[in-house]
Order: sequence, then structure tokens, then C-alpha cells
Amino acid sequence: MVVNRNGATSLPIMLARAFVVLVVTTQTGCASASSSGDRAKTAAHQITSVEVPRVRVQRPIAPTVYRVPQHALKVASSRQLTSALADHRTETIVLAPGTYDNDGPFSNRDGDRVYAARLGTAVLRAGMVLGANAGPPRAVVRGVRFDVSDSTKTFDGAIVHVWGSATHAAVLDTWLDGNGVVDAGLVVRQPIGFVAQRVVATSFRSYGVLVDPNQDRYRAREPYVLTDLALSRVARPVPGSSEGTAEACLWLGSRGIVSRVSARWCGVSGIWTGTANAGSRVEDAAVDRTAVGIYIEHFTTGTTFRRLLVGPHVGRGVNAEWANSAHAGRPASVDNVIEDCYFHTTVVGVYLDEGTTRTSVRRCKFVGQTWAAIGDFKGVENRYYDNDFSGIAQSAVPVSYAHGGGR
Repeated sequence: MVVNRNGATSLPIMLARAFVVLVVTTQTGCASASSSGDRAKTAAHQITSVEVPRVRVQRPIAPTVYRVPQHALKVASSRQLTSALADHRTETIVLAPGTYDNDGPFSNRDGDRVYAARLGTAVLRAGMVLGANAGPPRAVVRGVRFDVSDSTKTFDGAIVHVWGSATHAAVLDTWLDGNGVVDAGLVVRQPIGFVAQRVVATSFRSYGVLVDPNQDRYRAREPYVLTDLALSRVARPVPGSSEGTAEACLWLGSRGIVSRVSARWCGVSGIWTGTANAGSRVEDAAVDRTAVGIYIEHFTTGTTFRRLLVGPHVGRGVNAEWANSAHAGRPASVDNVIEDCYFHTTVVGVYLDEGTTRTSVRRCKFVGQTWAAIGDFKGVENRYYDNDFSGIAQSAVPVSYAHGGGR
């Protein structure tokens, strides 16, 4: 997707924005660089608008035809699939075209590799669990279409649930449909070496895809890799009623690499990051029709967000949560970078709430914001420079140090 900057701005608007820049700079003490501290802040907080090159965001690739492994165990019924998964052998299982159902989720405890014989032609009306307390790694699900409308046929509310022994698991070329009644599409509690590629997830109450060990001090030995995700329609019957604890199309809770994501119609946020998300990379993500594009929560550190396309039906492009006393006053966002992005949002492009530390915003274009392109309320050594503010509303300022547009 290509986004071009707007045309030339008329002289009255240019003068008005110049006046706004002067007011903001004066109010924050940046104009008078009479001390070394003021000069350092002026260098770190560049409010002057510069032209930013057009932003190119790569779209997700749809599930793709693959080669089915030879010498596989072929099954053609639900009973045969259940039996094959329970035979205590690690093998490749190929599902003939048809519908497969079960009273509860299918259980893949032995690291079996489950393929549809032809892309999308094996339809599962029940979910599948990958992993156990102990067992072989490297389970695979590929080419399967999950269409589940009964939450009792899932494990802990997820159509596909990865946990325990299922390290280095993979979900590839797969569709997940929760029909608006299932809580989540893909939940990964065992993120070591996990891979998801070309996955479509739609119509869930809480999460499209979640990768989170649910441990604040977790340190991943190997990052997960998520590429080509198309996620949509993740919301409660009353959107936003989860109050930020769910309703995220993509939820990231540990170190990983994420690229080519589309997130649409998300009840609270397109992409949420937190728990133990350190040293991750999120790039080529398009987010629209949600309250918050990217929600940076406790705790996200050393993570780069690159080539984001957010809006136009989004209130806040990026929201970095404040240093809540419930988290011992620790900031949510530390040493993160937001770069080469396009924010077409209604209120604010990037909001760095109280305590946000050493978070940088650079080479981003802001369009349509009515309050500010960037909000930085009581931040600590944050930096923003080489950004394009030429498209913000006349009522907005390039940078605000007031509280607003945040929590």
C-alpha cells in the first residue's frame, strides 16, 4: 500500500501552523535555549515539520498452496483423526476433503503434523490443542479451515491452543473463524520457536492471535515469528467493555518478529504489546477501525515499530500506557522506537503517557489529528524528530506536553 503526502499548504495555514509551533515551543521552554538542558531538549524534541517520503506497507499474503508430504497417514473421518492423534506416534497426518467434528477440541499431544490434503478443504468444527505436560515438539497445522461456533469445542476459549511441550510449533496457511461466540482464534502460551504464517482469523470476542506466556519476567530463548496475518472483527457484544484487557486483534506478550499484518474492526486495539515484550520487531502493519492502533502496555522495552499504516477510522495511533502505581510506578514503554509510519487518526498520532522513557518517534507523517500529532505527558528523555506535521488539523499542535488523548 502506498501513501503519498498532501499537496502544498496555503500561506494562511502555514502562518497559522508557524504560530502554533511558536506557542508550543515557548510554553515548553524549548524556544529559549539559554541553558544546556534547554538546548538538549530542543535537539531531542524537533517540532518543525519536515517532508517525509511516502510510506510503503506490505500487505499480508493469503494462505497459499503447498506440497503435501509423501508417506503420510491419510484420514477421512473425525474418528480416524482422533485415533491418529492418540496413537502415541509422531507422524504426518493428511486430512481428506470434508468436515471433521468432535465433542471437544482435538488433542495433538505427540507433535503430529496435520495437513489438509488440499488447501482449505478440510473443515474442522472443533478446535485443536498442540502440546501437553510432556511430549515431542514441532507440531504443525497446515491448510486447515477451522469453523467453530461452540466454545465447548475449544480449549480455554481458543480454537488453536499451543502450550507446554509444544515448542517450535507452527500454524500455516490456516483459517480461524469463531463466528462471534468463541473467545480467541490462536493462543500461544508456549512461544519458543513458534511460527505462524499466512493465517486468517475473524469473528472472536477477545483475541484474533495471542502470543503470551503470561509471565512478566519471561525471557524467550528463541523468538516467535508471525508473518502474513489478516485479523478482523474481534470485539465483545459491547465493544470496549473488556476495558483494555482483551478485544485486541493481535496480542504480543514476549519477544518476537512480526511482519505483514492487517488488523480491522478491533474492539479496543489493533495490536497490543506488553507482559514480557522485550527486543521485538513489528513492521508492515495496517490497522483501522479500532479505538487504538498500537497499545504499548506493561511491559514493552527495546521494541521497534516500523512501517505502520494506522487509520483513518482510529482515534489514537499509538498509546503508551502511563507508569501506573499498580505496576510499582514502572513505565510501560522504555527504549522503544516508532519510525517510518503514517498516522491518519482523529485525536492524536502518538501519545506517550506519564513516565514513558526514552521512546523515539521519527520519520513519521501525521494527518487529520485534531488535538496533537504527538503527545508527551511527563515523559523521560523521549525523542521525536524528522516528522511531517503538515497534514494535521488547524486546531491541532505538532507536539503537546499536556495530558490528553491518553488513558
